[in-house]
Amino acid sequence: MDIGFYIFSLIAIFSAIFAVSLKSIVRAVMSLGLFFFSVGCLYILLSQEFLGIVQILIYVGGVIILFLFLIMTTKIEPIKTNWTFLPAVVISCVLLFLIVWIFNKGKLKFTSFAPSSINEIGVLLMTKYLIPFEVVSLVLLVTLIGTICLLKKKD
Repeated sequence: MDIGFYIFSLIAIFSAIFAVSLKSIVRAVMSLGLFFFSVGCLYILLSQEFLGIVQILIYVGGVIILFLFLIMTTKIEPIKTNWTFLPAVVISCVLLFLIVWIFNKGKLKFTSFAPSSINEIGVLLMTKYLIPFEVVSLVLLVTLIGTICLLKKKD
């Protein structure tokens, strides 16, 4: 399990770097898909099988396909290289150092509050989290209708 965790962690790190640094938008989206897949595999390795399968099905199977469809149907100019990524790399490294330092000092601790089975998730969604669940579904519906209205060809 440890070797799998390290392998999928390295895949996630490098694919995330490629997703934000590649000039080709299609390749960047494919790198993002690899990132989502590796994160789903990490969830599965951490005994959260439902969350991992949902991550892979929804993000890799849905969102990445949607991104690729939108990219293929629109005309996008290639990205010109600039050097603004260097400050972002420095800031990211500083933030990563601070997060590791805070966790090593013991001020923040990981707690497990996730339900362990699909039945518990279903019960929580239909009882305690019913209103947020319905609000998210309405937001997604409004987003879908808005996208259709924006893309509808004016005749």
